[in-house]
Amino acid sequence: MNLLSLATKYKDILTIGFSVLSFVIACTSLFFSGRTAWYDRSRLIIKGRVVYEPERNKAYKIEVIVLNVGRRDAVLEGILCHYECDRRGYSYIKEGVVIKEKQREIFTITFHDLIMTEDEGEVYQLENITILDIEGKEHKIPNSYGLVEKFAKNV
Repeated sequence: MNLLSLATKYKDILTIGFSVLSFVIACTSLFFSGRTAWYDRSRLIIKGRVVYEPERNKAYKIEVIVLNVGRRDAVLEGILCHYECDRRGYSYIKEGVVIKEKQREIFTITFHDLIMTEDEGEVYQLENITILDIEGKEHKIPNSYGLVEKFAKNV
C-alpha cells in the first residue's frame, strides 16, 4: 500500500487528528499569551503613614509610598484629595511620575491640603486620599480615612 492510498482510505481520521492537534496548539498559545499579559503589567503596592516631628510630637505630613512590583513602568499623576460634599482637588506633576520595576516614589500631603476653600468662602475638610495614574484610574491607599483623621487630630 502506498502513502496516497493510505491517506485516501483514512482521510476522515487524519482530518479529525489534525483538527484536534491544531486546537491543542491554539489553546496552549492562548494560555501562554494570557499568562504573559497578566504578569507583564504594572502592579502597585501603596502604603501610607503619618510622619511626626521628633521634638514636639506633632504630625506634619502624610507620606504615601508607592512601590511598583510589576514588570511594566507605572506612570502616576499625583495624589487626589477627596473633600467634604464631593469636592476634589489634586496636586499633580504635568509630565507624570514614571516608576520603573522595583522602584518607589514618595508623595506627601501637608497641613495646607487639609482644608479646601472656594471663592465664596466655603471651607471643606479633607476626608480621603487616593493615587491617580496618568490614565485617570484611582488607586486606593489602605486605611486612608484613618490616616487623614489621625493627621487632622495631631496637627
